[in-house]
Amino acid sequence: MIRALSIAAAALLLAACHEIPQDAAKPYAGKEDTKAYAGDMFKGDKAKYEAALADRAKFQNDYSPYRSAGLNAQAAAPAAAPAKQ
Repeated sequence: MIRALSIAAAALLLAACHEIPQDAAKPYAGKEDTKAYAGDMFKGDKAKYEAALADRAKFQNDYSPYRSAGLNAQAAAPAAAPAKQ
């Protein structure tokens, strides 16, 4: 009985130490990605590209018009229409 348990334990230990290699068969051979700022609009100027992204991000805050006016979104929302009877 003890011999069977020791053989089973040894088999489990040896099986746990085996690792399957996860390397790719060959490296990616596709085309190289171009930079987002390499097009005609920015002509490779990364600083101009980042400034354009920052400028565009200013308009993506849904609450900024309310905050600049000193309001919150709930106060600026229209009231619900009365129900018809």
